[in-house]
Amino acid sequence: MLRVSNGVAISLLKATNGQFFSVQFKSRGTGELRTIVGRTGVRKGVNGSGMRYNPADHDAITVWDNGNVPNAKGEKSEGHKTVPLNSIRELRAGGAKFRVAGHS
Repeated sequence: MLRVSNGVAISLLKATNGQFFSVQFKSRGTGELRTIVGRTGVRKGVNGSGMRYNPADHDAITVWDNGNVPNAKGEKSEGHKTVPLNSIRELRAGGAKFRVAGHS
């Protein structure tokens, strides 16, 4: 496992170019640790009206969660989710595992 800065983890996440990855982060709403297996750039389920806000304005990125990892309630749900970039703890992409420095 490689220790990287948050900036490097963000760059790695954005550079996945549609490949599947796993990201663990702290949820802004509940403060719980969540894990999402998904990918960026998915257009499935997009209706054309767009989002009501720009995730980049809130230091976040939108990813497609494939629903393989259950949430805290034990439910599996797929769809577009927003990941706060400043609370990434761990990232798995391209066969490598990265832990963000400063987070245990």
